[in-house]
Amino acid sequence: MVACVLCVGAAREPYLEAMLASIAGAVDVLVVNDNSGLARSENVATLEASEFAMRGALQIHPNPFVDFADMRNRAFAPLPALERPPDWVLFIDADEVHGAQLRYIARELLPRLGPETGSVDAYTYHFYGTFGWITDIARRFAFYRFSPAISWSNPIHEKIVGLEGRALVLPYIYHHYGNVAPPQALLEKHTRYHELGNEVRGFEVDSPEAYFAKAAGVRPFRGSHPSAARATVAAIRQERAAEFATIDAGFRARRNLGIRMASSARGVNEALRVQLRRIEHPGLYRAATTAD
Repeated sequence: MVACVLCVGAAREPYLEAMLASIAGAVDVLVVNDNSGLARSENVATLEASEFAMRGALQIHPNPFVDFADMRNRAFAPLPALERPPDWVLFIDADEVHGAQLRYIARELLPRLGPETGSVDAYTYHFYGTFGWITDIARRFAFYRFSPAISWSNPIHEKIVGLEGRALVLPYIYHHYGNVAPPQALLEKHTRYHELGNEVRGFEVDSPEAYFAKAAGVRPFRGSHPSAARATVAAIRQERAAEFATIDAGFRARRNLGIRMASSARGVNEALRVQLRRIEHPGLYRAATTAD
C-alpha cells in the first residue's frame, strides 16, 4: 500500500489539480494537512473534486501553520491510525507533477525492494520564470518506507528523522513548477521563508525583473510536459502571455555566448548523471524516463 501526505495552505495552488491527477494511479490513500485556516479553501475544493475523493481515499485534517517541520509532522501523524498502515509514502508538494512512470515505480518496483532500501530518490526539472526555462535537474526525495518512528525537524528546509536503510536513486525525472508563479506570489513565499530563518531572502520586489538575477543560471527547456500538466500549462501560458514574453526576452538578452556554453555543458552533465543511474542497478528500472 502506498500513501501520500500533502500540505496545502490558503494561497491558491495552480498546479494542484494536475498533481493530483498525476499521482492517482500510484497512491492508495491521500492524507492532507490543510493549513489555510479557512472553512473551505479553493485548494480544498480541488481536493474534494479529485479522484481520491471520488473513491473515498482522501482525508483532510485542518491544522494551524507553525513552521515547515511542524507542518510535515502534522501531515504524517494520521498515517499510523489508518485502517492499514502504508508500506511506502510518496513525498510531494502541490507544485510537482509526475509522469505515467510513477505508477510503474509504485506498483512494480517498490514491492521488489528489500528492507535494506529505506527511500527512493528521483530527479526534477526545476522550472523558473516561464515553462521555457529550467535552473537544473536536481535529485529529489520521492518515496520513503513507512515507520511510526519517522518525524521531521528544522523550521525551514525540513529534514526527515528516523528513516532507516539506504537510498535507491532512479533514472526518473518529473516536473517542479513552483517557480513559474506571479512575482507577487514568489515575493510572499520568499518573505515567509526569510521570516522563518532562511538567510537568503530571494525575491525582494513584485516585478518580472526579479527573475533576471538568475539569468546566468537558467537554460532552455526543450522537453515535453506530463500529460496531467498539459492543460494547466496551456492555460497559464495564455493567461500570462505578456508577462512570459517579458521574462523570456529578459533571459535571452542576459545570456551571452559564455553563459550559454556553460549552461549547455551543465545540462549535459546533469542528464548524463541521471542516465548513469541505470548502470548502478542493471535491469531494476525498465520504464521510460521521459514525460508521457
